[in-house]
Amino acid sequence: MREPTNQSRHTDPIQQIRGKRIGQGILVMLLAVSALSLVNFFDNQSVVVASLLFTMVFLLLALLLLRKGHAQSAAALTVVVMFVCVAQAMWGGAGLRSSALTGYPAVLLFAMIMLGKRTFYIALAAMAAYMIILIYATQNGWRVGTEEPMGYRWLGDYGVILIAAAFIIRVLASDLLALLDALHIQMDDATQSRLQAEHLANHDNLTGLPNRRMAEHYFKELLRLSEQEDAGVGLVFVDIDNFKIINDSHGHHLGDELLCHLGETIGSQLRKSDRLVRIAGDEFLILLPGIAKAKDVEYILEKINHAISLPITLQGETLVPAVSMGVALAPQHGQDFKDLMGKADLAMYQAKADGRNQYQFYRPA
Repeated sequence: MREPTNQSRHTDPIQQIRGKRIGQGILVMLLAVSALSLVNFFDNQSVVVASLLFTMVFLLLALLLLRKGHAQSAAALTVVVMFVCVAQAMWGGAGLRSSALTGYPAVLLFAMIMLGKRTFYIALAAMAAYMIILIYATQNGWRVGTEEPMGYRWLGDYGVILIAAAFIIRVLASDLLALLDALHIQMDDATQSRLQAEHLANHDNLTGLPNRRMAEHYFKELLRLSEQEDAGVGLVFVDIDNFKIINDSHGHHLGDELLCHLGETIGSQLRKSDRLVRIAGDEFLILLPGIAKAKDVEYILEKINHAISLPITLQGETLVPAVSMGVALAPQHGQDFKDLMGKADLAMYQAKADGRNQYQFYRPA
């Protein structure tokens, strides 16, 4: 039975870094809002304190979303909260001359890197629209700020500064994101190359089955699990009868097809817990965990013999394959993998000596 590829889920390191930076941004905002809350509390600014506490609730919600794996939603909520904080500071403070506006490019940078161009442009357009509303509200007496009255001309000055800063952020952030994408592709290629190299090192190129290198690893793992159930592991050494004659008379291509056919046929008769390994040439090894008695092995080997003995046609030639199998049991015959392999090999040769197309259990001399 072919061993299914069992890869652990790989977490994207770039996404990990992005999530970490979002969390750091939220924590910085929480610290800043907490400090402002304390300052305004001692100044008896109850309305401002209530507003800041409300902001903290949304930041904590963003942090919760991040903890639950919703990084995009957490970043989007953080951008909205930062926009509201800047807008509120501008409304109740010095309007376009508020120091909060000078920090808004940081919000744009956060939006660009964490969420992309669309959010960046939305955040920029939202602030531009808010600046217009702010001036209009001041001109019509809807708000009374701490700044001196300003005309619409000032909107152009501050608007140009904001757009220039946004352009620089857009260009630099785009370059950074492009580099991250290129790095991501290189990391994926390197990971795929490593996985492919590992697969080639541990699997047979012709049949796709695990190779001898994996056999001992499987044996140790299966023996450990079987011992927990007070059972053992059966090692079955399989050799194709008259394979050299088939190769010499029909060619190596047909021999290769026969090996693949027998690998698939044997695998189809095994349990999910069993392992089939190609040792070399025309030799296979079957590892059978959870074996309590010899009859457990016999039942499986009888199924294999029956499936293999059915005639097959390969490259226009009809063949009736046959195999000889030798069995060694752990822990009855030992627990050392190489020693058990040798004993199963001896039992297989005994099966050949007794007429081939059968199986034999290892018997001490």
